[in-house]
Amino acid sequence: MPAYKVTWTQQAIATATVDVDLDELARWAISAGVVRAGPDPRPADAESLRRSLERNTHLREAVLRLYVTRQQT
Repeated sequence: MPAYKVTWTQQAIATATVDVDLDELARWAISAGVVRAGPDPRPADAESLRRSLERNTHLREAVLRLYVTRQQT
């Protein structure tokens, strides 16, 4: 019987509910090296990052996605 190879691209949607304090999320992002600040780039300040996470929905969602996916490994 012949063997056939098939390849396709498939989109997946993942949803997670995470209980994490923004202070904790900011500290994790800095220690994991996923957020940098300034032209150097140097590690971000935890308090400034927490405020940014509070105000910036896109940043918060991006960091939460990284947090969730890296916690699964």
